[in-house]
Amino acid sequence: MTTPETAPEGEPSPLLVERNGRVATLTLNRPHRRNAMSTALLGRLDHELRKLTDQGGEAPGALVLTGAGGTFSSGADTREPDWRDLSRRAVRRAHFRTVFATLHEAPFPVVAAVEGYALGGGLELALACDLVVAGEGALFGLPELGVGAVPGGGAVHSLVRRAGRGVAARMLLIPGERVRADELARLGAVERTVPDGGALAEAQALAASVAAGDPALLEAGVRLLRDSGHLDRTAALGVENGYWWQASSAANRDPSPPS
Repeated sequence: MTTPETAPEGEPSPLLVERNGRVATLTLNRPHRRNAMSTALLGRLDHELRKLTDQGGEAPGALVLTGAGGTFSSGADTREPDWRDLSRRAVRRAHFRTVFATLHEAPFPVVAAVEGYALGGGLELALACDLVVAGEGALFGLPELGVGAVPGGGAVHSLVRRAGRGVAARMLLIPGERVRADELARLGAVERTVPDGGALAEAQALAASVAAGDPALLEAGVRLLRDSGHLDRTAALGVENGYWWQASSAANRDPSPPS
């Protein structure tokens, strides 16, 4: 199991945690580096996400992920002194994979509030959320091939599924390609666009509205949403039926499915 890592002495926490009623907000807090994901930041994000999902009845009804300083995240921090050290990259990679796995298994919906840039791992983090709210001027991209890497957090798969192969190919293969939030909204990869500077408030309001629902039904709904996108119709209907009975039982609407 991974453990949280701390920021260097004298530096502020790389991740801010806020809880307002049924809505939790995690803020990537490295604005001087456009919230590039350092080992310390990924460690804290990994740790705090697992804490939130392990709270049982005290878990939030919804989670918002955002970035400080007017940008979401510029991706991995390639300026870390040990960036090329394979053992340290393995630690970062372990954190990153756990973050995505925890987001997929979270019993509550997760909303990304994106301003400025969502590049590389930042784009992958945004697309791992159930809903994306973005400022109109937000820019999304996958610069990995140009810096000697390959996307490893599912962004290409998510883009193909949510926005189509064409935009995924542009973002992956064309050096420096950036796609605006309004285009991704038209294609279905961004759920809402708002004037720049308004993404966090809109995402938190959306999260509060969602979190007001029945927790058992909400959990069944997000699990159904995440599981169904990769299945054919017959399999998806089977999954849907299973979650229908699970939610009904949890809400005391019917104790068990028929034999």
